[in-house]
Amino acid sequence: MSINRLKPSFLIIGAQKAGTSSLFNYLGQHPDITLPSKKELHFFDLRYDKGIEWYESLFPEGINYENQITGEASPYYLFHPLVPEYVRYHYPGIKLIILLRDPVDRAYSHFQMERKRGTEPLASFVHAVELEVERIYEEEQKILRGEIQSGTRFQNWSYMKRGLYGQQLQRWLGFFPREQFLIIRSEDFFSSTLLWMQQIHTFLGIRDIPPANLSPVNSNKYPELPVSVKDKLKDYFHDDGLLLQKLAGNNFVW
Repeated sequence: MSINRLKPSFLIIGAQKAGTSSLFNYLGQHPDITLPSKKELHFFDLRYDKGIEWYESLFPEGINYENQITGEASPYYLFHPLVPEYVRYHYPGIKLIILLRDPVDRAYSHFQMERKRGTEPLASFVHAVELEVERIYEEEQKILRGEIQSGTRFQNWSYMKRGLYGQQLQRWLGFFPREQFLIIRSEDFFSSTLLWMQQIHTFLGIRDIPPANLSPVNSNKYPELPVSVKDKLKDYFHDDGLLLQKLAGNNFVW
C-alpha cells in the first residue's frame, strides 16, 4: 500500500551562510507547515540519481495533515549549475525562497566553516581566494559535462564564486518566472525578522502566525575580516552586483 505524502510546495535554495537554517527553523514553528526531519535533503544537487520517489519519501505523510504544506532548504541548490532544470522538470510551479548576504561576508563565513569542519587545509582566507579558480575548475567542468553530480572541491572551496548571485539568479530565471521567487537580503531579514516572516507567509499562502522563538541558528564567532581585504574583494562582485540589481531590485547593494 502506497503512503500518501505531502509534496514540497517551496524550496529555500540559498544562499549558503546567509540565514537559511534560521529561516527553516522559523518556518518549522508554523502550524500550517510540516517539514522533513532533516533540513538539507540535497536531492537535486548530490543525490539526484536516487530518483524522485526516494526524494518524496523523505517528506511527511499527508494523511492527517489537512491544509498543511511542506518544503526543504538546501542552500547548494542556488549555486549548483544543473539544479534549476531538475527542479523545473519535477515541480514547475514550486515557490523558491532565496536569502542573499553580503558576498564578501558570505565568502569569509564559508571559509571559516570549512576550517572548522577540517575540510579546508589552507589557513589563510586570502590565499584560498587566490587559489579558488584553479582548485574548483576541473570539478566544475565535469559537472557541466554531466560526468559527476558534484565534487567536494567545487562544493566546499567555492568561496567567491558562490557570491556571484546575479549569474545564479539569471540561470534560475531561465527556468522559472520571477513571480515564483521571493528574494531577501539576509541583513534585512535579521534586522526586521517579523516583518519578513509576514511577507514569507503571504508568499507561501499560509496564515500569518509569527514564530515564538526567533533565536538565530548557526551563528558563529570568528575574527573579523580586515576592512582593507574586504574592500579589495568587493571589486570582484561589481559587475555581477549590477546584474543582480537588474534582476532582483536596487535594494541588493552591499
